[in-house]
Amino acid sequence: MLNLTKAQACGALALLVVLLSASGAEAQRRADIGPELALRTGLALPFGEVDGSGGNNLDGYLGSAIPIGVSGGVRIDRTIFFGARFQYAFPQMKNPNGSCQNVSCDGSGMQVGLEGSYRFMPDATFAPWVGLGGGYEWWRADYFTPNAGLGATVRGFQGFLHGGGDVHVGPQFVIGPFAEVSFGRFDHSTGRVRVGNTTNETPADISDTALHTWVTIGVRGAFGL
Repeated sequence: MLNLTKAQACGALALLVVLLSASGAEAQRRADIGPELALRTGLALPFGEVDGSGGNNLDGYLGSAIPIGVSGGVRIDRTIFFGARFQYAFPQMKNPNGSCQNVSCDGSGMQVGLEGSYRFMPDATFAPWVGLGGGYEWWRADYFTPNAGLGATVRGFQGFLHGGGDVHVGPQFVIGPFAEVSFGRFDHSTGRVRVGNTTNETPADISDTALHTWVTIGVRGAFGL
């Protein structure tokens, strides 16, 4: 039978506490390094023009939008993240020739790209971060009646700056606010004309490009995998 003195028992207990603390610290460290998946949503507002023809404002077709974004990548250390992103947006449609009450309006937006971010003060309760990235975006707008319709899809490259803050709510989960500003130029369009059941599409390059911007605010959650 194993007999321990009081001093030996206290020493064993102290060693166990140290080992458990080290294990917990290592688990926290591993949670901040390795694969990461993030989800985000919010409200996006458009500014600028579709092209350089003058007066062809983006917000004449697409009002505020609700984007849903997914990004996945690797947190190289507790401060640096690098990965890819995909976003799908549900815009509030506008009809530049009138309201959408008598004409059905439908649209969507997509974005794919790469992003990187840097987290300041990773041990803080609220850890701020900033990042940048770039990608390619598509926006679609269609206006139609039962027997006819008009529509177009525009696309082009964009860059973006974003920032926010992470609040640790679990060893592998953070959540917090974010804001993003994107800058882009549409360089290609595809027009659509529908008569009855027949739709004709006309692709074209946009030679006279113009700058447009999306400003997004929302909430973001990230999971360590």
